[in-house]
Amino acid sequence: MTQTVVTIQIAPSTRPSTPPWMGEVAVVAQVLSHMGVLKAIQEQVRFARARFGQDDLIDFVVVLIGYARSFEPTLKAFCERLLPFAEPFMALFGRHLLPHRSTLSRFLAALDQASVETLRTLFQEDLVARNPFASPGGMFDRTGKPWLVVDVDGTRQAARQRALPSLSSLPAPHRRFDQVCAPGYLGRKRGEVVRTRTVILQAHTHQFLGTFGGPGNGDYRGELLRAIQVSTSYATKLALPIASVLLRLDGLYGDAAPLIDVLTAGLGVIASRVVTTVCWIWKSSSSDFRVPRIR
Repeated sequence: MTQTVVTIQIAPSTRPSTPPWMGEVAVVAQVLSHMGVLKAIQEQVRFARARFGQDDLIDFVVVLIGYARSFEPTLKAFCERLLPFAEPFMALFGRHLLPHRSTLSRFLAALDQASVETLRTLFQEDLVARNPFASPGGMFDRTGKPWLVVDVDGTRQAARQRALPSLSSLPAPHRRFDQVCAPGYLGRKRGEVVRTRTVILQAHTHQFLGTFGGPGNGDYRGELLRAIQVSTSYATKLALPIASVLLRLDGLYGDAAPLIDVLTAGLGVIASRVVTTVCWIWKSSSSDFRVPRIR
């Protein structure tokens, strides 16, 4: 075993080390700038509100992109780690000032759904506009028919809440989770608040096609309809037959109604529990329905 040389430098002033994720953020920033995504966000997404100071929507977006790539446990931890390197971090994206954490919090609370949908549409269009892979991939059944598998994963996550004091000398307590979570039950204890999230993943290239969320149990059927729309649009952009798209659903969609929505749209489906029952129901009303056998 070779011995490595360790050099220790001691200085009277504090000199924070560069975050280990800064290099990956620099690569992401270079790609987004080169492909024109940052410029498209500045030109196509408009959201103005008071008390934002000199910050613009693009400033908050790049902070969230960096937070997503840093894998820091909380946004507070990310901001504290980033603060000594705020200027070079924003310069990577062609910006100058790092938004304060409280300003970012107000921005996220005030952001309307229209701006969120515009951002989502912009990223989806960029996803299908570029072809980083030679082919979208796929698999074949026993008859030789190709299928493109899209994983639609709906999950519920409980939010941890600390106890709040309730005294006459203190103002009435309120929780920020009330805006994004709702009471639910995941089998551990009653009274917990949960949030439902649906993630759409192209199973062969591991490309994220979209993500949707809602408080409590959420509108899982409505989110599935949006997942169907995204998957159909993705196949259309790549000139793939809609009938060759196969959605893989998990236990959240364990009744007949969501599966019939998928079959009505002309897509294939892989699910557990009631899939056999649904197939028989659909077969009785559609003579040309077939269930693929996947190897």
